[in-house]
Amino acid sequence: MLGKQIRLKKIFKEDNKSVVVAIDHGQFQGPIKGIINIRKILKDIISGNPDAIIINPGVLEKNVDLIAGKTSVILRITGASTNYSTCFDYHRIICSVERAVALGADAVMVMGFIGGNGENPSLEIISNIAEKCHKYGIPLFVEMLPQQMDHFTDPEYIALGARAAFELGADCLKVYFTSESTFKSVTESVPVPVLIAGGPKGSDAFKVAEEAISCGAKGVAFGRNVFQSDNPTTYVEKLVNIIHGEK
Repeated sequence: MLGKQIRLKKIFKEDNKSVVVAIDHGQFQGPIKGIINIRKILKDIISGNPDAIIINPGVLEKNVDLIAGKTSVILRITGASTNYSTCFDYHRIICSVERAVALGADAVMVMGFIGGNGENPSLEIISNIAEKCHKYGIPLFVEMLPQQMDHFTDPEYIALGARAAFELGADCLKVYFTSESTFKSVTESVPVPVLIAGGPKGSDAFKVAEEAISCGAKGVAFGRNVFQSDNPTTYVEKLVNIIHGEK
């Protein structure tokens, strides 16, 4: 477990919190606003000093010169589904744990679903990946999503999904924020760090981050809110101030 501990300490700082920026949307949504020029947005985001970024294998391979030594890498290793897919919850393994380790990733990210046809295969994938992560000493981050959109912020669904992923071997969870009055039921359901996903781009993301931290979250894993903002570097810096309390 020594390898996991070393890598997790690179992502979670001395306060055990983390600012993560997700830039992995291109695999699912294509060249959307903010990530069309992937090298530019990588430079802008890394300049804000996030603790880690979530990216896909091809982006890491082609841009290692911008990333190495600047921030930690959480490598997305499941996908195989785009916006044109008829199955929202169709996700498969796109990169092995061995390849992720060889690429220098500090952790791997896997998608999990509950409440739909994708639940059973995705939970099986999480379990199989957890076994490989244990073997190679690399942390497993799991993004758990209710398959039905009307349950995306349902605390019962989110807590169940988080607990299921933890029971299967997740070292960290990425989930949607429910509300200030209910999110403790999520963070208290698992003894591992919980990061909140950004969700739809909105001006209240900073407030949501503050509320999530007060409810026991250990940080954020924001994407579009960051890379579609007017100034991604400044946006990341503000998140760092909120999460780590730095001035």
